[in-house]
Amino acid sequence: MIICKSGTESSLMRKAKRIDTETDHFLAGHIEPGITTGELDHLADRYIRSQGAVPSFKGYNGFPASICASVNEQLVHGFPGKRKLNKGDIIAKTRQFTMSHAIRQYIENPNRGIPEQGPRLKTGIGLAIESMIQIGSHHVGTLEDNWTVVTMNVTSCAHNEQAVTCETGGMDIFTKLSA
Repeated sequence: MIICKSGTESSLMRKAKRIDTETDHFLAGHIEPGITTGELDHLADRYIRSQGAVPSFKGYNGFPASICASVNEQLVHGFPGKRKLNKGDIIAKTRQFTMSHAIRQYIENPNRGIPEQGPRLKTGIGLAIESMIQIGSHHVGTLEDNWTVVTMNVTSCAHNEQAVTCETGGMDIFTKLSA
C-alpha cells in the first residue's frame, strides 16, 4: 500500500531527515582510524537526542543500535560494535531500502525492473532512493544477526541514500543541506 503524505507529514519528515543528514555531517568529523563503529553509534545517539529527536532505528524489529554502520564488505544494516575503522575503510550509515527503476537501469545491466509497470508517482509520495554498488560479484548474503547484508566475495561495496517526496513543483530532496 502506498500512502501519500500530507503537507504536515512531509514537513515532519523533512525535519527528521535534516537532523539525520546533520548527524552524518557531525559523524564525519569523528571518523578516523581507530574509532569503533560502537563509538560512532554512541556519538550519533547523543547528537540526535541533543537536537530534540529520538533515534527511530534503535529497537526497530530488534535492531540494537541508533545507526547502521556498514563497513567495507557490509553492504547494508551493519551492527555498530567493537569493529575499529582503518585508513581507507568505506563506512555507510543506513535505514530502509527502495530503488527506482531509473537508478536500477543505470547501475544494473541487465535491468530487472519493468518500465511503466510500477505505481505512478503522486504528490506526497515519499521515497528513500538507495544505490548499493558492489565491486565484482553481485551476490550477497545475510549474517547470522539477520540484518547485516554482506558481499559474498568479501569485496568492498558502497551504499548511499537520498530521501525525497514528490511535490507539485517537482521533487523535494530532504537529504540536501542548505548552504
